[in-house]
Amino acid sequence: MQTILFLHSVGEIGGAERMSLVLIKHLPKDKFKCILACPHAGALIDAANELNIETIIAPLHQPSIASPIHSMQQINRWRHLLKTNKIDWLHTADPFCTRSILWASRLANVRVLCHFHFPFTKQVLGWIMRYQPKPTHAVFCSQELQVSTGVALAQIAPAVQQFVVHNGVDIEYFSSSCIPDNRVKRVGIVANLQARKGHVDFLNMAKIIIEKGYKVQFDIIGGDILETPRQPFLENLAVELAIRDCVNFHGQVDNVKMRVGQLDIYVCASHQEAFPVSILEAMALQKTIVSTDVNGIPEAIDDRKQGVLVAKQSPSALADAVMLLLDKPCLADKYALAARQKVESSFSLQAYIDKFCKIYNQ
Repeated sequence: MQTILFLHSVGEIGGAERMSLVLIKHLPKDKFKCILACPHAGALIDAANELNIETIIAPLHQPSIASPIHSMQQINRWRHLLKTNKIDWLHTADPFCTRSILWASRLANVRVLCHFHFPFTKQVLGWIMRYQPKPTHAVFCSQELQVSTGVALAQIAPAVQQFVVHNGVDIEYFSSSCIPDNRVKRVGIVANLQARKGHVDFLNMAKIIIEKGYKVQFDIIGGDILETPRQPFLENLAVELAIRDCVNFHGQVDNVKMRVGQLDIYVCASHQEAFPVSILEAMALQKTIVSTDVNGIPEAIDDRKQGVLVAKQSPSALADAVMLLLDKPCLADKYALAARQKVESSFSLQAYIDKFCKIYNQ
């Protein structure tokens, strides 16, 4: 039996948090005990409690030579916590929380797996690793991310073992059981309200589609969890674009499956991504997908096979793709079926769990 502590920097639920919850829920219970830790209470702790998983709320501070006493106090607190709970693996969700815990992990003789869900520059990685012990393992959620970030990591910390594990999705839970209401077409985006997610482009896309005479409702699914609240800004923009009556802001939702199941077309407008789990869920739900052609997304979707890929920061390209698929429902259905088939063959939950089990059992 191995004990894994999953460590996150935030208490809300984004893509990285969702993938940790997948592991916590589905890792074999006879082989792994899972604990979840983050700095404060929130939806993430609530979700872990629903799974009857032990949780720890503890502060995370970046060590600094400018405050050596405070840094040493934190190191000792976390070293004691790791020792007391007999932690074998520390699975961190990003390099920043990794940096907070590296010295405590070294002193407690705990292996550290840093799970990369986002690209980082060599400069940032250099700051994170400076004067610190290094993680023992790094996992990247796409091949593109392993190239863009893993190469820099290898130059800074050559002993770190690197792996690529694409995100996985429960293809039985995320199945196409919800049929959209064909009276009004629905086009939606699922993402936290960060600027890089492209919600401004999505709204400008919606304006183009409406001005072309299409009767469409646009759904924005996701809330403010990582930045200064942006929903008021986006709502005001929808008013300025004269499309507010056609745009629904749902905020954070408990049942993403239901909301996405009601869509006719799923749109990813991101300027930067690694390998978004929301796209995999849309594929599993057999949705027609329009996405920007960025980072690891082409590893999930081949253009004009499982969906349509367009250049980033181009509302007109997004609009053209959506209107094409609205005009050609047979083509849309063809792409949606191919998306479901690809997620079944390449991105299943079981494949995801098996790959992590293999890493943990090294």
